[in-house]
Amino acid sequence: MKIEIVQTSAITSYIGVRASGTMATLEAPVRDAFHELISRREEIKNIINQEITYGITPPNYKSSNGMLDFYCCYEVSQIGNLPPGMVHIHLLPRTYSLTHYRGPSSSNYLAYDFTTKWLEENGYEYDDTAYYLEKYEESRLKDADDESNDVMIYCPIKMRQ
Repeated sequence: MKIEIVQTSAITSYIGVRASGTMATLEAPVRDAFHELISRREEIKNIINQEITYGITPPNYKSSNGMLDFYCCYEVSQIGNLPPGMVHIHLLPRTYSLTHYRGPSSSNYLAYDFTTKWLEENGYEYDDTAYYLEKYEESRLKDADDESNDVMIYCPIKMRQ
């Protein structure tokens, strides 16, 4: 795996479908939400790239033992009319670690473990006031358990105090 530090410079906007569950039960709702998102793609105006979807998780989700939300989204150039039952999210500019993960989706927790260790060794920590993103390019995804899946994981970070 490879990690780099990236700084976003503009507010980004997303429209998508919310999936809810506990960490142990979230897989099926997320899968269903992505299916709904893709099947309703034509309802979303101003999609920047229809071949790229995002999984967005709220701040501090890692330590949650209760219910949490996961947002399956497209990035949009501007929020037009919000389709019924969908949500919109705006993300402010910030610093992220970008982890390039290759492997089955069932093992992507390894990327987070790798990132946590790298951050600790390099003077950073998670900024748990901001959203986390996973970027999925359609051309780089196969089946859920395919070893050649390629996902970019953006974790909000800050220098350790």
